[in-house]
Amino acid sequence: MDSSRDQIEEIRGKLDIVDVVGKYVQLKQAGKNYSGKCPFHLEKTPSFIVSPELQRYKCFGCGESGDIFTFVQKIENIDFPETLEKLAKEAGVTLRKQRVNTTYERLEDINKKAAIYFFRQLKDKKGIKALEYVKNRGIKDESIKSFGIGYSPGGIELLSYIQSETKYSKEELLASGLFVEKEGKLRSKFYKRVMFPIRSSSGKVIAFTGRVLPDNDYGPKYMNSPETPIYHKKDNLYGQYESRQEIRKNDLAILCEGTTDVISAHQIGIKNIVAPLGTALTKEQLQKISKLTKNVLFLFDSDTAGQKALEKAFIMSQELSLNTYATNTLPYKDIDEMIKESPKKFLSLVNKKVDAFTYLLTQFIKDKNLTKFSEYRETVSWLEWVLSSVINQDNFLFYVKTVFSITKIDISKKGATKAKNFSEVKCGGLAPKRAGKDAIFLQHLLFLKDKKPSLSFDDKVFADSEIREVILFILNNPECKREDIIKQFENDSLVKSIIEDSIFSFSKESSSIEELQNIYDSIVKDYYQTKELEYNIKIAAAEKTGNVKESDKLFKEFQDLTKEKQKYEQNSRL
Repeated sequence: MDSSRDQIEEIRGKLDIVDVVGKYVQLKQAGKNYSGKCPFHLEKTPSFIVSPELQRYKCFGCGESGDIFTFVQKIENIDFPETLEKLAKEAGVTLRKQRVNTTYERLEDINKKAAIYFFRQLKDKKGIKALEYVKNRGIKDESIKSFGIGYSPGGIELLSYIQSETKYSKEELLASGLFVEKEGKLRSKFYKRVMFPIRSSSGKVIAFTGRVLPDNDYGPKYMNSPETPIYHKKDNLYGQYESRQEIRKNDLAILCEGTTDVISAHQIGIKNIVAPLGTALTKEQLQKISKLTKNVLFLFDSDTAGQKALEKAFIMSQELSLNTYATNTLPYKDIDEMIKESPKKFLSLVNKKVDAFTYLLTQFIKDKNLTKFSEYRETVSWLEWVLSSVINQDNFLFYVKTVFSITKIDISKKGATKAKNFSEVKCGGLAPKRAGKDAIFLQHLLFLKDKKPSLSFDDKVFADSEIREVILFILNNPECKREDIIKQFENDSLVKSIIEDSIFSFSKESSSIEELQNIYDSIVKDYYQTKELEYNIKIAAAEKTGNVKESDKLFKEFQDLTKEKQKYEQNSRL
């Protein structure tokens, strides 16, 4: 075992998971385990279990699980080295520095020193005009301090300040993104600009945004740090450090466009807000938000570009199964302008958020006459494009109903290729909700297999093929032990996770033959609902293309399915 692994195990041995988690979650003892409300999603009934025996946690609501390192990394939204450092301090373990991180640490130090220098310059005589500009923008002293706002006069003074205590090579200084080389000499990249530090999720300064002063025409209005070893634009958001705790607390992230929007919102108490960094929103940025909350309010500028940005943001968010909302700041250009006029209006705006798809749809059709074939066709094409991104079955059905309610367009019949693809790919037995029920069924079966439950079931109703295989193995081998199951499916991480979860007494205590039957009945119900939707969309698509033969064939299959469902209902409690 290497030295780093030794240190990890030393920390693990000195800290108890109940104590670590207990700093963030109110835990109550439940048998040999502890339970509480999950900190990673909003819930009314506690489903978050901590096992002192296993030194692991598991949420049976959202599926989050892991050890002390996983928990702290997710709850604090920091990377593993920072997690290791934090827990080492709690455990009283002195970490041995790894040479591999030296370059990154030196670049972080350069940016930290630059942030201090810029902050001081704003209050210096050289920064009089910059400070005047900041004040005129409505930015208060408290915000200047909390966001570390500063001023870069340019020239060589920044270089002298950074080199005053620790000497850095030319390569390191250029790699920091703060300097450019002209005629063999290093000069500050940012000239006469108000400086907004960009912090990592853990609070380290990793880059800057520079805003040119009104009386200066040197370069673009906004200038951002280039890509560096410690800063990747697509992975970071402005305000991610300052807002992370409020996002988790409110279970909502507000996503806007500009740095000043973020600062203005903070000043009136709306602190769960972040913004992309000079580029279009990326999937990586949404993934970072998803670690803090599953609820996102898109609040982009009130123009055509803002509408297009919202469409792309909505589509990307569907891949992450986020709950999305939207609104706009009309008649104001942006959040900053609205807040300056009326902070109450912005507070009301946030509270009146609507479902993002509903918002997009109403905006798209507001100037359209759907009685005209060309505009009707344009709307249907747009709907097909947007809805093709939806992977959650429940959301898809909700959006279909929303479309019909607002436009009287039945997208299940008008949907064409992309709607048809949805039925084949996303409704054909792969819905996350159904797969989750399969896992729960397996977990209960693991507890009850010694009782040899005699269930009559059809294996096709199980959405997850891997789980289906395990269930068949258990029922065909009633004398098998857990060790046998693990050995049989040793390469399947999902099965291993389910078996591991079954150790928690939370599930064991609630297991019974009756409950197993109830879960199976629910799975069957979902199966038939999904298949019915699939056939409805397929039949509609066949009718639209004029394929009578295919339509008749599908309708016959649908009738057979209906008879099969009715037969099952007669013999069960559905």
